[in-house]
This record gives sequence, structure tokens and C-alpha cells, in this order.
Amino acid sequence: MRRAGVLTGGAVALMLLGVVCLPRHLSSPPRSAIATPASLHISFEQGSLVLRGSLPTERSKTTILEQAHALAAKTRMRVIDQFTVDQQVKTAAWVDMVPQLLPVLGVMVERGSIIIDGHSLLVNGQVAGHREKAEILQALAPVIRAGLRIEDRVVVASTAASSSATVPLSALQLLLNQVLTRSSIEFEPKSATITPKGQVVLDHIITLLRRAPDTPIEIAGHTDAGGEAEYNMQLSRRRAEAVKQYLTSHGLPNPFTVIGYGSTRPLAQGRSPSGLHRNERIELLM
Repeated sequence: MRRAGVLTGGAVALMLLGVVCLPRHLSSPPRSAIATPASLHISFEQGSLVLRGSLPTERSKTTILEQAHALAAKTRMRVIDQFTVDQQVKTAAWVDMVPQLLPVLGVMVERGSIIIDGHSLLVNGQVAGHREKAEILQALAPVIRAGLRIEDRVVVASTAASSSATVPLSALQLLLNQVLTRSSIEFEPKSATITPKGQVVLDHIITLLRRAPDTPIEIAGHTDAGGEAEYNMQLSRRRAEAVKQYLTSHGLPNPFTVIGYGSTRPLAQGRSPSGLHRNERIELLM
């Protein structure tokens, strides 16, 4: 019995010693690799269309390259493929949308780029006119449903030529009023997100405001009478803030003041559709 007890104790000791002496690199299974987000940077300049970024599959790369070569054939550009395919890259809904986005680069003049970092899509370049820019923003709009935020840095070529002209402030205010009377700055319903059509209106306004870069401007937000008064007040201010953000992100240095008036200053009485549309507006006051 005593000998058996000694043998049992020795076996236990050996087991404990083995656990203590087990190499640390064998003590736990290896950690799984951390997935990285897909990314994209497509640009054209000096006759070359350069494609860079990390994609999740060869299929996604092939599909994008096919559309790139089709675009290059029309615009006589040279395609430079610098894509990398990595199985550790996470799939994303926007990856399958890239082939449909590439044609917007064909609208650009001299240069242009599309950059996606997994959170936002930045489009940069120059176009001949406001109609071309509206077409680009319309084409990019579906990526919002894929969870991306659009950062618009597209410049209209005629802007530079017109920005150097100066006009009296009274005349400039009149021009602003005319623009906003013809085409209001539109937002998504019950939201402070500016629509592509609204961005086109703001681009026109930017060309005017460049003539008075030091002039203080009040951005006044107004809503219709639908909904609670407090909600309307907050929504009108958020929309005015969104307009300020758009203007400053395009380089305007003016001192902007943001005010939300809600539905307290209607232009039209009653609840007709046309009256409600007139009341829901943004005003720029100098």
C-alpha cells in the first residue's frame, strides 16, 4: 500500500511538472487574424487610370478591372492595376457597386478620383458645368444605402473664372434670393441630409459667395407647420448647420451664423402642398 501511494504521488508530481514546463507557445491556440476593412483609391491624371486598394476576392478585382478597361477604351487612358487581394480583408456591400461608380470619372475634366475608406466615399475632381456635377452626385447616391457617407469635392470649371468678379452686397443678396426662389436647398424627408439636387443649388451659391469672402452671413433654417414645435425648431437648426458645413468644407471663409426658426416664420398660410413647400426652406442673409 505504501509503495502504491508513493507511485501515485510520483505520477501526480510528474504531471504537474509537465504542465509547468510546457512551452508557453504551446499553452494556448493561436489567435485568429484580425480582418481589415476593404479600401479603394481610383484616380486618373495625365492619361492614366490608377487603381489601388485592398479587395476581398479575385472576383471583385476582375469585375472592377473589366469596367476600368471599358472606361479607358472610351477615354484613351492607360490602366495601371495596383490592387491587392487579401483573404483577411472584410467583404463590404460597396465593393460590388464600384463598377457602376467608375463611369463618373469619365465625366471629369483633366483629373478626378474616388476614394473609399470603409466609412465614406470621397469624390474629387473638376467638371465642365453644374449639370455634369449633378449627374455625378446622382450616380453616387446609391452608396449611401451601402453605409457610406459622400464627401463631395467636385469643382465646376467655370467657378474659378467667375469668382474673381465683385458685386455690391445689395446686388449679391438679390442674386442669392433669386437662386433660392428658383430652386430651394432640398433635404431628405425629416432629415438634415442635403439631397444631390440641393448640393447643386449650394454649388451655385458658393460661386456667388466667393465674391464676398469677408461678409458675415446668417443661415436661417425654416420648416413647415407639420410636427411638434420643438422638433421643428431642432430640425431647422440641424439643416442650417448642414448647409454651413457644406459651405465651409468647400473653402468659404465667411463668418456664418446658424439659426433655426422652426415653423415660426411661414411665407404662406394654410396647409396646401405648395404652401408647405415654400415654408420649408433655407435663407442666406447678408
